[in-house]
Amino acid sequence: MALISIENDCLVVTLRGIRKLATFRGRLTYSLADVRGATLDPDMSTGWSGLRKTHEWPGRRVVGTNFYGRYLGGTFRQGGERVFWDVAKAEKAVVISLSGQYFRRLIVEVDDPEQAVRLIEGALNSRPQG
Repeated sequence: MALISIENDCLVVTLRGIRKLATFRGRLTYSLADVRGATLDPDMSTGWSGLRKTHEWPGRRVVGTNFYGRYLGGTFRQGGERVFWDVAKAEKAVVISLSGQYFRRLIVEVDDPEQAVRLIEGALNSRPQG
């Protein structure tokens, strides 16, 4: 499970335990200027039977772990874009959209998805407009 925090105008996603090994990453840091938003996707699924539409497919694994239906972690290519996954329980996943970065989206599992979205959206809304 990931920890999400805001530090010095940056979004920081910290992975814990075995997930650091499964994803080959321990920490992802992005300027808030590159964060487009965060949303919940309660209909998301990481399992074969739940992937009803082509656009829901997690993509082709580049590096990481893909136990479909159990855990997706690492870098995947989906629709020509790189997407970072760290999800075992899809109902606890947050989708973070980025611009101008290596990853187009971060899809990470957190303890409290609603609170994570509020934290990110609040930080984006409180940025000085320029």
